[in-house]
Amino acid sequence: MSYVMRRTIAGKTIEVEKYYTYNYKRKGIKRGDKVKPTTEGQKKINSRNAERKLRQLINANFEEGDIHLILDYIRVEGEPDRTAEEMRHDIDIFLRECRKEYRKAGLEFKYVHVMEIGERGARHHHLIVNRIATEILQKCWNKAYKKQNKIKAFNLDNSGNYAKLASYLIKYTDKHRKKEDGALQKKRWNASKNLKRPEPEIKVISEHDFYRTEPRSIKGYYIDKDSVCIGIHSPEYYGYGFMRYILVQLDNKPVKLQKTIEAGE
Repeated sequence: MSYVMRRTIAGKTIEVEKYYTYNYKRKGIKRGDKVKPTTEGQKKINSRNAERKLRQLINANFEEGDIHLILDYIRVEGEPDRTAEEMRHDIDIFLRECRKEYRKAGLEFKYVHVMEIGERGARHHHLIVNRIATEILQKCWNKAYKKQNKIKAFNLDNSGNYAKLASYLIKYTDKHRKKEDGALQKKRWNASKNLKRPEPEIKVISEHDFYRTEPRSIKGYYIDKDSVCIGIHSPEYYGYGFMRYILVQLDNKPVKLQKTIEAGE
């Protein structure tokens, strides 16, 4: 039975998905009962898809030394918390000021942004931005929010695989979508228009004994074991079996992939 392989190159990672679909079904291959996902099940599928898109976006555009930035509001007793609308206004000013400062430094500003309200009501903005002096970022935040504030800046590591960071950010978008007042933003995240958007390469491959196939690394890459997921029946994959995993580059040298991938590795 032929199967579909979707491969997406994002920075130092290659995401691989293999799955059967009804379109390529051959006689004798059974499909699990096609059950429409429950509302909660569909939410989980939507969340996984959103996490995959965000993960690939971050992996494709950011690297070691770039910054996971948290913009904090310092809560003052007696003062009301910032509303979602006020937070959106603050971040608009912050992004505008960043564009100015990056331009002065001869850099093109790139970002991904997620808003958060913590369990105890604390307000935060999470951003991934390309590297610049943290003093400049603090200056921009001071202009956007003139009351007591602070920033936290964490440099990205050299792995090139920021799956855990993407999962962390999506967790907050899921939490806010369950609230009565809905999402803090129309989209789960906002991002600058100058980012590369990875596009998957989709191929139909003829292979026997799919379920005896395990994820396999290729030269110059290793398998992120936390990313491996193998299933037999899933509504996400039209009721048929699937396998997905992430390959991460061992070094910065490009590796020729075409022949290896076409062979189903």
